[in-house]
Amino acid sequence: MRTPPGRVLRATALAMVSDYMSLNAAGCAFYATLALFPAMTMLISIYGMAFDPVTVEPQLAYLRQIMPSAAYQLLSDRVHELVSNHSGTLTISLAVSLMIAFWSAASGTKSLIWALNFAYRRKETRSVFQFQALAMVMTFGAILAAVLGIGVLVGLPTAFSALGLSRYTAQLAHLSGIAGLFAFVLGMLSLFYKIGPAPHPDGVGPVLPGALAAAILWLLISVLFSFYVSNIASYSAAYGALGAAVGVMMWFWVSAYAVLFGAELNAQIDRVRKPHRHHGNSVRGPVADELFAPENLTVADETLAVESDASAGGRARPHA
Repeated sequence: MRTPPGRVLRATALAMVSDYMSLNAAGCAFYATLALFPAMTMLISIYGMAFDPVTVEPQLAYLRQIMPSAAYQLLSDRVHELVSNHSGTLTISLAVSLMIAFWSAASGTKSLIWALNFAYRRKETRSVFQFQALAMVMTFGAILAAVLGIGVLVGLPTAFSALGLSRYTAQLAHLSGIAGLFAFVLGMLSLFYKIGPAPHPDGVGPVLPGALAAAILWLLISVLFSFYVSNIASYSAAYGALGAAVGVMMWFWVSAYAVLFGAELNAQIDRVRKPHRHHGNSVRGPVADELFAPENLTVADETLAVESDASAGGRARPHA
């Protein structure tokens, strides 16, 4: 017998509250805002070494639909400035600037990794060097994937024309861009959920359900948030010149919340499937633990727990 999906979703929603994920998302948004411009500097610099950096700007149109207008304009202006001043050569000063930008951009990734440990109830066991190295590798991987993704989008019109689809090039390129953005987010989230949390002897568990839910939720709330800011509430009216920066930070907050919701969903699914994973080097959440406490489990949950214990070698499930 299977645990009802509604029970897992309820546990996820309660865990988002008990694990203070709103506060964690706010911390992620702060560091992501600080890391945004350094990451953009790295993106344009690396992209410009292999492609024409001018081709980056048209690809920003895909972000217009999911970002607040003021935030999008701030991002677009910065990209235009970077593209206009790009030299195309790797000088010593540029290399130093890239290293500083890389270190700053990794701070956003580190904040997300810490938040993932809360979601998965893990104690961080990696050394400072390992933790920093993981954050840098993940940051560089995301930037490199973005570079390759932009390169593919730039080459799509030519590919469609070569296939005899020039009549539909604009429509196909637009749809491909949206699909590519979704695939990029889904892939990055899956990888992030897989290698981000602190190591556990039994591994991480399922990552695709949470990644898929987070990607869909992120696109949905980004579009709704953009519509809200553009048509109902303007941050520029309340914050003046800081309105664009506040809009960016709020967008990062709702984005981080979606990412952490996916992590909590994966953790709760894994918690029901294999309860023994969540003992030992885990940090347990009070509300979710109460919901899945032995006295509150249904017959289906108890049956699933017994099956999980049997598959794990007959280990009895410890009680809190």
